[in-house]
Amino acid sequence: MGNANWWADNTSLPKRGFRFLVQITIDGKDLSYMAKSVDKPSYTVTSTPHKFFNHTFHYPGRVEWSSISLTLVDAMDPNGSEALYKYLTQIGYVVPLNAAQNVNAGGSSLTDTSITKESATGATGRVVIQEIGGDGGVLGEWVLNNPFITEANFGQQSYDSEDLLEISLTLQYDWAEYDNKRA
Repeated sequence: MGNANWWADNTSLPKRGFRFLVQITIDGKDLSYMAKSVDKPSYTVTSTPHKFFNHTFHYPGRVEWSSISLTLVDAMDPNGSEALYKYLTQIGYVVPLNAAQNVNAGGSSLTDTSITKESATGATGRVVIQEIGGDGGVLGEWVLNNPFITEANFGQQSYDSEDLLEISLTLQYDWAEYDNKRA
C-alpha cells in the first residue's frame, strides 16, 4: 500500500502530464514520435432509474468508453497526411474516380468494398498510451482495444503563422485496459 503522506516523501513523485508516449502505426509508418497531446481513456457507467411509489432508485447499467482525441505534428517523413489518407483505402473506402461508370481506376466497382470493423481496426493496429516516470521508465500504459479512427482533421495553413502543422484525430475503441508497470 502506498504512502498516505506522499507529499512529504521526497522519493515519491506524482505523474506528470508531459511525460507520455503514444504507440501508433498507420500505413506501416510509426507516427509515435509525432504525438503532441492525447486524451487518456475515460468511461461512463450508465444508470437506469426505477420509480417505486414516491421514490426513484437508480441501478447501474452498461460501461461506455468515450472516444479520445490525439494531436500529431505533421512531418515530412513519415508524412502523417499521406499515411492517414492511405488509411482510408486500407479500411475499404474507394475514391470515386470515374463515377459515370461506377468503377474506380483499378477496375473494381465502387460497391465491391465497404468499411468494416475488421478493416478499420486492422488498419489502425495497436494503440498504446504510456505514462513515463522521471527516470524515463514506463509507469503504466493504457491499451485501446479495437481502436479505429472516426475523424481526421488536417489543420489549417496560414501565411501569418509560424506554427507547426498538426493533425487532429478522434479514435473510438471498444474498451481500454490499464497495466501498472511498477506493481
